[in-house]
Amino acid sequence: MGLGMLRYILKRVGYFIPTILGVSIIVFLLMRFIPGDPIEIMLGQHATPEIEEIARRQLGLDKPIYIQFVLWFRNMLMGNWGRSIFNRVPVIKLILRRFNFTIRLALLSMVELSFFGLLLGIISAYKLDSITDKSLRIFGILWWSAPSFVTALILLYVFAVYLGLFPAIGGGGIEHFILPSFSISLGGMGYISRMTRGSILEVVGQDFVKTAQAKGLTKRRIMLHHILKNALIPVVTVIAMQFGMFLGGSFIIETIFALPGLGELTTRSILNRDYPVVQGAVFFIALMFSSTNLIVDIIYTYLDPRVRYERGA
Repeated sequence: MGLGMLRYILKRVGYFIPTILGVSIIVFLLMRFIPGDPIEIMLGQHATPEIEEIARRQLGLDKPIYIQFVLWFRNMLMGNWGRSIFNRVPVIKLILRRFNFTIRLALLSMVELSFFGLLLGIISAYKLDSITDKSLRIFGILWWSAPSFVTALILLYVFAVYLGLFPAIGGGGIEHFILPSFSISLGGMGYISRMTRGSILEVVGQDFVKTAQAKGLTKRRIMLHHILKNALIPVVTVIAMQFGMFLGGSFIIETIFALPGLGELTTRSILNRDYPVVQGAVFFIALMFSSTNLIVDIIYTYLDPRVRYERGA
C-alpha cells in the first residue's frame, strides 16, 4: 500500500467521527422536540406525579438536555446502548434481532437493482435510438421519479390484493420480501439503467474501441470484452453505495408491508417516544452507511487508481 493510498484511507476514516456525531446530535434533539412525554405514555394517565418523577430520574430524563446527550453518546461509544423505555429489553438486542430482516431486504434489493439495472442499461445502449431504447429511457424516468411508498402501494394492490401472487404483510420466507424489495429497488433500477447507458456511450467513443472496430471484431465481442470492462467501473461504485441507502431507506416500506425489520421498529419507537431505541437504531444505521461508503471508496481506488489523486488524497 502506497503513501497516497494510506493518506486517502485515513482521510475517509476521518469522516466517520463528524458524520456519526452530527447524525447523533440531530436525532437526539429532534426526539426531544417531538410533542409528548415518554414517561406519561409509558406509565399511562393514572400515574401519580411522584411515580412519574421516580421513573424520569431512573431513565436520566431529569438532567439538562446537554448532559443527557453527553452521557448517552459516551455510553454508545462504550457499547452500552441502554434499554427500551417500554419493555426494558437491551436496545442492541432489539436492533440486532430486527436487523436480520432489514439486511435480507437490502441484499435482495441489491441483487434486483444490479441485475435489472445493468441489464436494461446494456440493452438500451446496444439498441441505441431504437424503440426499445426510447421505451426503456421513458420507463427509467418513471421508475426513478416515483416515490418508493407509491410504488409499494401499487405493487401491494396489484400483486398481493388483486392477483394474490404474494403475501401482503408479514415476514417469513423469501416470498414475503419480493414486493418490499422491488418497492425499494425499482427507482434505483431506472437510475442505474440510465447511468449504465450513458457510461457505455461515453466509452464507445474512446480510441481503443475504434481500434477494436478497425480490427473487424463483432459488435457483441467489442461490447462484452472492451466496452463493459471500462464502462461499468463508476456504475458498480454507485450500486455499492446504494446498499447503505437501502439499509436506511426501508423505514416506510417495512411499515407498509408490516415487515418486522429495523425500519418498522424505529417507526414504532418514534410514535412511542422510545428515545433509547430510536437513537440506537439511527446510530446503528449511520454506522452501517458510513462503513459501506468507506469500503466502496477504498475498492474504487483499486479499480481506478486515478481517483486518489483526483480527489486530492
